[in-house]
Amino acid sequence: MKLKSIEKKIDNNRVRIIGTIEVETLCKEIEIYFEYPKRFADCLSEDADAFVPALLLPAMEMGESLEIEPPISEKLFRNTRKIQDIFCQWHPENFKQILVFARNVVKRKLPNRSHVGAFFSLGVDSFYTFHKHIHPNNPLLPKISHLIHMKGIEFPLSYYKDDREQEVNQRIEEVARATNIDVVFGETNIRSHFPLKWGLYYHGAALASVALSLSGGFNSVLLPSTDSYKKIFHWGSSPLIDHLWSTENTELVHDGSEVERAEKTAKFLTQNALAMKYLRVCLKNYGGAGNCGKCTKCVRTMLPLEISGKLSMFQTFPNSLPKNWDKILEIKDEHDLAHAEAILDLAREAGAETQIVKTLSRKIETAKCAIFLQEQTFGQLIGSMTSVMLVQPIQRQGDWLQEKLKVNRFKAKAGRLQRRIELMFNGEEELNYPPSSDRVT
Repeated sequence: MKLKSIEKKIDNNRVRIIGTIEVETLCKEIEIYFEYPKRFADCLSEDADAFVPALLLPAMEMGESLEIEPPISEKLFRNTRKIQDIFCQWHPENFKQILVFARNVVKRKLPNRSHVGAFFSLGVDSFYTFHKHIHPNNPLLPKISHLIHMKGIEFPLSYYKDDREQEVNQRIEEVARATNIDVVFGETNIRSHFPLKWGLYYHGAALASVALSLSGGFNSVLLPSTDSYKKIFHWGSSPLIDHLWSTENTELVHDGSEVERAEKTAKFLTQNALAMKYLRVCLKNYGGAGNCGKCTKCVRTMLPLEISGKLSMFQTFPNSLPKNWDKILEIKDEHDLAHAEAILDLAREAGAETQIVKTLSRKIETAKCAIFLQEQTFGQLIGSMTSVMLVQPIQRQGDWLQEKLKVNRFKAKAGRLQRRIELMFNGEEELNYPPSSDRVT
């Protein structure tokens, strides 16, 4: 795979940087782009930085070396090796170590800028980062100057229908205006060309590409965390990886891992009036701004709000959980399981309704068994079943027999002692205690 050239185009009220890529596996050239309103033209530069995160994982998946002809940041170039190491350790069946060649490695000068961007989708993680950084109590925390929302970053452009994303954009603009900050709306076609799994692989890399496409205007960009430090998953956006996409110009910050998602929802978003008005998490809105209240992601968000007693205050959700919420909530893997266990911990801490605690506990235990079975090979599964059906019952019988023998020995010693006492009182034998090794205690 070769990044051959980059071109910056300004047309009407839009500005676009376009990378021409030769893909050996596909035997063709493709173009990927990042497009923004014209007023952000100075933020875009014709270097390779924005395209490297977008291309590295697809090249690793295809097993192609990556050749970069336009200038690339020295810091980013050096980190491509470590990023590969991590992904190959996490997903050796999907990614291969590749060679990365660069013709023009540049050590950039540190810019004098103060703009701080934050990715924002109206979801739990992005609203938490927004809440934390919009009026930070800690002077060391950077204050957000721009929200960033990108069309075509999580889903391909074909996913968006009837301009329904405009409703989302409008709500994001309302949040920005309410807090007197700017917002960057953009578009990219990287997902149309590279359909890698979003959460598991491409999440952090795709966000990094967008952030670096704007590096001419931003000192740092915040990537809202998916998980907490409590459990570091093999996930595309991670505190182990996100910062490695940084350049000398722009620092990428994985933000929010100090708090579980359930805590973000119940303890922080319940303090934010804008989150109560605009929170959006639904899997089934297809680019729309509302929440159906009936999909697994809606239920996972509504549970902490119900536990905190604040669900009715959130305007984008129904006032109560669906009656069959336990059937809707999906726990398909360790990642889902961690989120469910965090909700259960929150429920116990808050003294939630007994029914919620019992139902969630039962759901989690069932999911643990299902996940265990999913992770077993056929041979391991047969071995586990044999252990449960044959070995463990035999072990339990052996344990029972040992206990029975101990009791019988105890009874025999006690009987002998009792007979000696009786003989002594009848004057037939002097009482002598048995040696310490035979004493019954």
